[in-house]
This record gives sequence, structure tokens and C-alpha cells, in this order.
Amino acid sequence: MPVAGRNHDVSNYCNDVYEVIKEMLEKNQIPLANTGPNLDIDRKLPDTIVIHHTETKADIKPNKLSAIGFVRQYAKRYLQNDILGHRLVGQPIWSGHFRGGRMVFFAYHWLVKPDGEAERLLEDKYLGFHSGSDKINNESIAIAFSGDLANKTPSEKQITQAAKIIKEHYPYIDKNKIFGHLEVNPKKNCPGKPFLKAWKNTLITLAS
Repeated sequence: MPVAGRNHDVSNYCNDVYEVIKEMLEKNQIPLANTGPNLDIDRKLPDTIVIHHTETKADIKPNKLSAIGFVRQYAKRYLQNDILGHRLVGQPIWSGHFRGGRMVFFAYHWLVKPDGEAERLLEDKYLGFHSGSDKINNESIAIAFSGDLANKTPSEKQITQAAKIIKEHYPYIDKNKIFGHLEVNPKKNCPGKPFLKAWKNTLITLAS
């Protein structure tokens, strides 16, 4: 079977797993901790913005993103027995982040959809495990464009809305400190190959 076919199968399998986790979290079928360490204790006033894409279908819902974060960030780090210096292996998972009275596991602070609608996922006082670096996570805001932008440019409405978020909520952040995920973590291609050449400068110009 071609490699592309294997990758497609793996992607479908992962999506099925995330869907199951989403449903289990919604139905309170996964035991979560009632209390836990303050994982935001080292959170600083953000001085950096990191741009991402969700690598998913453009219509992804927040509950699905929370389930993905639960698996990719929290469960993984709990199994590694190291989350910001805390030894938590074998314990129920705790994020300390809540939205609508429910514990959430978002990696991003904002989600921007193709139609230009924006949704806040995390409060600024919360860090998101999004960059691959705890230092950067503690000092940054993560804005995610919904959809797979690996080889394409986001919609004009998405870029305009992301710029509006930056301009209205983070005017104090130097525009030279707006980066794509791939710039702070060279192992990643997020938010896609066209970012640096096709739309980063547009985003910065609109946000200025």
C-alpha cells in the first residue's frame, strides 16, 4: 500500500479515537481530577503570538479540539510523568482550565473559522500547550485557524479576523513577535507551507 494510503488510514484512525474521547468527556465517562497543581503559576503577560492551523476539517467544534488536547498534550505528558515539573503519572488528569463549568484541554486561546467567526477557547491567564516549548507557552497567545492549511492560504475573512483579535486584544505585543508555529518549532509545518511567503506579512500589516 502506498505511504499516502497508510497516512490516510492513520489519520482516520486518530480521528475515530478523538471522536470517542470527545463523547466520553461530554458524558463524564472519563474520571478527571477534582483538584490539581496550578499549571499556570509561571504564566507571564504574553509578549508573543503564535499562529497555528488545526490540521482538521474546517468545521471542527471546540469539544473536539478539547478532546484532541486531552490526548495529545495532557494524557501524553501525564504518561511521561512530567508536566511542568509535577510528577503526576497514574493520577486523574487535571488542566485547571474551565469553560462553561466544564474542564477543558485546549491548546489554543482563539479559534478562527473560515467564515471569519472567532471563538475564545482559553482565557489569557491560562497557558496552552501549543508550541512544544514550555517557555514559549508561558509567554504566548495561540491563535488557531480552523482547517488544514498545509498547502493553502486561509480565507481573507480568517486573516482579517485574526488581525482584528491581535489589534484589539494584544496591541501591546510587538508585531515582530508574531510567529508561525514552524518558526518557533522547526520540526513542525504549522500553519502550512504558504504562511511565510503568502500571508504572514498580510496578517501583520492588518494587525498594525
